[in-house]
Amino acid sequence: MALTDRLGLAVSTASLEALTAYEQGIELALRWRSGAMEALTSAAAVDPQFTLAHCTRAYVALRMGQVDTVVAAHQQAMALQDSVHTEREHLHVQAIDALARHDRAAAQTVLDQLMAQYPTDRIALWQLNLMHTAQGTRREALALARRSLAACPDEPIFQTMTGFFLEQLGYNEDGLALSLRSLATDPTNLYTYHAVGHAYQSRGDYRNALSTFERAASLERYPHILWHLAEMRAILGYERFTRDYWASTAPALPLFERIELMWRLEIIRHASVDEAVWQDLATQGERLLQHANYLTIWMHHWIGLALARAEKSQQAQQQLDFLRRLPEGPASGYWSTLGADLLAGEMALIRGDYATAARLLAPAVQHIGAIGGGSREQKDIFLDVYLELQRRLGNTDQVIALAQQRLLGNPCHMQSLAALAWAYQQTGQTVLQQQACRQFVRRAEEVHLAPDAPELREAMQVLRADA
Repeated sequence: MALTDRLGLAVSTASLEALTAYEQGIELALRWRSGAMEALTSAAAVDPQFTLAHCTRAYVALRMGQVDTVVAAHQQAMALQDSVHTEREHLHVQAIDALARHDRAAAQTVLDQLMAQYPTDRIALWQLNLMHTAQGTRREALALARRSLAACPDEPIFQTMTGFFLEQLGYNEDGLALSLRSLATDPTNLYTYHAVGHAYQSRGDYRNALSTFERAASLERYPHILWHLAEMRAILGYERFTRDYWASTAPALPLFERIELMWRLEIIRHASVDEAVWQDLATQGERLLQHANYLTIWMHHWIGLALARAEKSQQAQQQLDFLRRLPEGPASGYWSTLGADLLAGEMALIRGDYATAARLLAPAVQHIGAIGGGSREQKDIFLDVYLELQRRLGNTDQVIALAQQRLLGNPCHMQSLAALAWAYQQTGQTVLQQQACRQFVRRAEEVHLAPDAPELREAMQVLRADA
């Protein structure tokens, strides 16, 4: 008798044991819980002819950066391609083959076909969502998630995916409501906690964002969740907490996220970062580049920054050249143009050429939503760096405009409030400076800003002098 997965899609295995292990593996992978690869490996071991198990192992290994597993799973899937019994699994073999050959465009075409025919195919939707995030095409990702949700309205993973992309496109209230509904149904889903935390962070509700990520980490120390905790602590001025998360070894944070955290501490928080740290991060990046085709463009960018910061100029330039050679437009998430300028601007900042850095960063900042790679909140680092650059250049008008624009979406963006106070002080607008400082102190209390944050001390001094 033919078997089907939990959502009714046919699978080629006749083994209930293999199907059970496969379902466990895909559920764990989609919910960001450990044990996914072990379960999928078990499914393939129970039924070596279960082609979809091999394909899904390749998808998950690709996401985890396990190159050897990707290669092995791809070979196993290709060896079975002539005996595949379902059209769906045949398409998955084509998609995995294209990904293994680093032909992402061909893989996306096949996955689009899969979703058109099978809107409840969870692993195809997951992989396509990763691709759309890499390209910055979030409207297309939202449309796919909504179609899957319409086909299966009570499925938590479809609720979460839809909620997440609603938030990413600025529909924060709708996104948060849907993600919270999903979390109520599946309260141990780390991916859903992640979506809820994003929705809180995007509007400056740092206390709820922090508690959401902390609850998720209490269930399991998933690397990206730990990065969010470190990033939140950095935003709120808790340098020691940030460094503790950064140094985590159980589990270790991905290299590109560790690079970003040190960059934020150094440029935005003005905290010292040992030169040996940058040298080590650059060396780790060079090792990853031995499998460059398996890295995302986002990873290539951060490795390039680490190389530049470690004064490995030739290697950093090679990363910049790599970005320039990418396809233009959405195919590369605009990294051949806007994204490459981001890296070039950061390299200029490292050299101390602030004017050049600001000029190169400006177009990317203006069109930040179009650039692929990370989430909206992950790309906030570029906006923060640009605001810091304008302060270093003494451009008070630009600082005021940028800060006010940022505060419209996030009234608790502490860097912008501090920047306003600075700009008003520079231009002799004492009353406005005092108003900005009062607002800063109120918001600092609301979000639990670190009590020893320098910008908080400065605001308090201004208010005491006015008393």
